Order: sequence, then C-alpha cells, then structure tokens
Amino acid sequence: MDELTFRRTIYADPNTQDADVIEAAKANPAKQAFWNEVKALDNQIFAATQVKVPDNLADKLLLKQSFEERQEGRNQRPWYIAMAASVAVAAVLTFNVMQPISGNALANDVFAHVDEAYMAKEMMMSNGNVDLEQVNSKMATFNGSVNGDLGEVVSANYCYLDKIKSLHLIIRGENGLINMFVMPEDLTESLQETFNSATMFGTSFLLESAKIIIVGEDGEEVKSVKESAQQTLRFSA
Repeated sequence: MDELTFRRTIYADPNTQDADVIEAAKANPAKQAFWNEVKALDNQIFAATQVKVPDNLADKLLLKQSFEERQEGRNQRPWYIAMAASVAVAAVLTFNVMQPISGNALANDVFAHVDEAYMAKEMMMSNGNVDLEQVNSKMATFNGSVNGDLGEVVSANYCYLDKIKSLHLIIRGENGLINMFVMPEDLTESLQETFNSATMFGTSFLLESAKIIIVGEDGEEVKSVKESAQQTLRFSA
C-alpha cells in the first residue's frame, strides 16, 4: 500500500481493520506511529464530545416535537443533520479533487492534511482560539518564533509530514482558511516553490533553518500569508 493511500484510509477511519493497512503498519514503524497519532487525536475528539445529557432532556424534546408537528410546512431536517451532511459532502468532494503529485511524498502529505475533515479535527483540538504565546511555545520546538502579526491563528498542532514532525498552523483569511506548515529544513526533501492541486495553491520556501509550506484555496491570500511569514517568523540554527 502506497503512503498516500495509507494515510487517506487512516484519516477516513482511524480505527479501520483493513488488512492492507494493518500489514503496512506492521512492516513500517513510522506508519504505525502515524496511525497511533491519528487514533489518539480521534479519541481526544470523541472524549470532548461526551457531554452529560440533562435528566429532563427527553421530556423537552417530546414537547418541542409536539409543537413542531402543529406547524404546517415545517418539515425541515434539524440543523445539525444538515450541517453534518454538508461536511460529509465537502469531505467527499475534497477527497476526489485532491490529486497526488507523483514522486513527491511531502507534497502528497501536505494535501492530505488540508482536507476539510482533517482541518475540522485540528481546529476542534485548539477550540478555535490560539494566542501568540501558544504558537511560540510550539514554534520553539523548531528553534523559531513569531515576532509580529501573522493573522488570526485558529489552530496550532504538531503533525507528521513525510514522517517528519512538523507544526501545522491554520490561519483564517478573508476568503477561507490558509494552512502553514513549519518543518526542519535539513530533514525535508525538495519541493517546488509553487505547486497546486485542482483546488489548492501551494508555495514553499526556506527561512533560515526552517522550511515553510503555505497552502490555501485563494492564491492571492497564500501569497499574502507568505509575505507576512517572511517578515514575522524568525529561526535560529
């Protein structure tokens, strides 16, 4: 099983029992470590959703239902079901349009990490609120820091790109979310300065001892975030 197929299968179902996935993980410690990381993230998200149900919730729901049944023409799905369906459709569409770049595991991993479903999990982990102190705490792992305004960071979590520990920042832009990855330059393979998929624009560049990769749906915003990064990020050897 190739690297991209392995990772996409894990992202889709962290608890998969697919025989090919299990064999691939047994044969490759790095793949097993990645699988364990995704399963741990999935378990943390599940634990965060376990909210105690009020004792009188059933009565309230029955009462609400009886009111709704008396209103003509209100045969709409609950908002949360509609939202779940929208997210599922978006995830499927994103999966279908993300085309792997032949021969470049790093680029393929980057595109796998900007999948909408994966980003939603990342943001849930950060509760959508990340301050500069939290970002710099994680940047210190790469001997880096943010010295200025990088934009509204809504998620900052470690991840693995091409088996290398990296920092994944999600920044809210005017036209969508922008992904920034920080990696140690001396461990990464070469990557084109500009690369893209059917829906995503990407750019990569070296900044002192780090490789910075920025990906988003809006090419102009990707360029703007790149300029901000070049001005505000600092790294030491």
